[in-house]
Amino acid sequence: MAESPDLYETLQIRYPPPRARGDPGPPRERSPRSPACRRALGTAVLLLLAAGLAALGTLYVQGRGELRAARAELAAATDPLGSDPDGDTPSAAQRRQDQLGRWLQGLELGWRYHRGKLYLFSGQSQPWAAAEAACAVTHAHLATVTSADEQAYLAREARGGSYWIGLATTGPGGSWRWVDGTPYSLEHSFWAPGQPDNTDHGRWGGEGCAQIHPVGAGLWNDHNCNFSFPWVCQRDLAVP
Repeated sequence: MAESPDLYETLQIRYPPPRARGDPGPPRERSPRSPACRRALGTAVLLLLAAGLAALGTLYVQGRGELRAARAELAAATDPLGSDPDGDTPSAAQRRQDQLGRWLQGLELGWRYHRGKLYLFSGQSQPWAAAEAACAVTHAHLATVTSADEQAYLAREARGGSYWIGLATTGPGGSWRWVDGTPYSLEHSFWAPGQPDNTDHGRWGGEGCAQIHPVGAGLWNDHNCNFSFPWVCQRDLAVP
């Protein structure tokens, strides 16, 4: 059986004749643009700018709403009595104010406020354990999700991405546990249909860590803990 000819042998390439030194070559022809074409191009640029401004406006309104919610909780913690009557020790309400004020500063660094908690969606990817360590640096932990409202919020904010959350098994065949010690309840879990399935990843092992996943509109999927994904940190306003 004869071998088929090599692609590079059958491909005919015509090279231009060598150009004399100092010869600038033939002048380039500029394709004329009609006034209608220029107007269409200008309209397209204006539409793109308008879409970008609208997106920035949406993000600004969302951020202002989060700040208003946090400031409302700060105002509710105001203590009209000042310090404790027995001395100069700040009252519990004053300490609460200080904590809320520090967390309001955190909102300016990318943290998002929702119903008394702050969340940070990472911009990089790490294995599950490294993601939890990154949250711990900010006095937080990977997100614990125990209510339908919180699940809906995180799924919406994930915007179609995959993010580690703070749920993992204790070992091969072990039970699921939240990293902050919150009891795990199957009745209050939000697994995607058919999950968790503990898929075998060969030398990497099975799947023992949970993530918000775009399949199922942000419902949970189990994945191998050694794979790198973005993550969601969570901390309470009461954390110093």
